[in-house]
Amino acid sequence: MTRTGTRFGTQIASAALAIGAVFALSGCYNGFGATTNAQNTMSTGNGAQAQVGAIKVENATLVRGEGTTATLIMTVVNNADVADTMTDIEINGQAGIITDGTSATGPLAIEPGAGLAFGYGNTAQGPTRWVNVYTVDLPNSGFVPVRILFANAGIAEVEVLTVPPEGIYEGITVEPPAPPA
Repeated sequence: MTRTGTRFGTQIASAALAIGAVFALSGCYNGFGATTNAQNTMSTGNGAQAQVGAIKVENATLVRGEGTTATLIMTVVNNADVADTMTDIEINGQAGIITDGTSATGPLAIEPGAGLAFGYGNTAQGPTRWVNVYTVDLPNSGFVPVRILFANAGIAEVEVLTVPPEGIYEGITVEPPAPPA
């Protein structure tokens, strides 16, 4: 009886150890520290994301232009119940200029529930806007710091990938090509 009881206890312990090993070695971890959650906040190169308050910056990518120019493509969405204003942008330490393609526009209001596209396409609120830098030192392909200031939400800080105007970025250019007067 003792020998059978010992064998049965050993089998139970082995089974419990095997089940525990499956969970420990499976790599499936959930919770706030999960790898899948951590990856969500990392710069991937497929358009960086940032959120400050109720403002969300989506798919931010910096397309290099001629010489030391570049344009920031992104969509900014206001999920708040009140309007906010994008007041300033800094790209790799240089002031970005918000334009309508021909002249500088200065700060832009973003209505509640609205999104504004920058660098491509049209939105329900009119033509695209551009965020350009005309004299900035950028790597051929690398991440640079971008700071976007909002009157209500605060400052969104994100590392944005620089890319050449090739492939899916072909045709995306700094507008206007020279700094507006």
